[in-house]
Amino acid sequence: MARIHTHYDNLKVARDAPPEVIRAAYKSLSQKYHPDRNGGSASANRIIQIINASYDVLSDPAKRREHDDWIAKAEAGGGSTTDTAEQQASAPAQQPYTQWRTSSGHHHRRHRRRFMRSSRRDVALRAFEMLDRMRDTFEKACRYFIKKAARSLTWRG
Repeated sequence: MARIHTHYDNLKVARDAPPEVIRAAYKSLSQKYHPDRNGGSASANRIIQIINASYDVLSDPAKRREHDDWIAKAEAGGGSTTDTAEQQASAPAQQPYTQWRTSSGHHHRRHRRRFMRSSRRDVALRAFEMLDRMRDTFEKACRYFIKKAARSLTWRG
């Protein structure tokens, strides 16, 4: 089974990543590669377009399901990846990108792996921080409503 480059690889997330992790990875990468932060370089423009296309596919459940099916077919060697004319028209947005390659066509594996490890760790930490903030907000709301209920139940004579 051959491993192919997918939108998940573009956003540096696992294939079973939940939407929150995908969104956090997208935000992190889009801030890092935003053309305004990189002096309007052509490579930053190209990378941000790829990141945007990947997020567009992975943030929509229907498109993500189609992309996952396409990955399964391509990795299994299932022949054609598109079946209808409509799918062929939308195929460029679903095909994997090879932008992370050098001019000779090789990946910078050692550097990419190191970056992906730290990137995934950062995304996981951000997700846990977000969950902590949500839990704190929920607890504050519960305390507020419990106090309010206690006041309404006290006898005022």
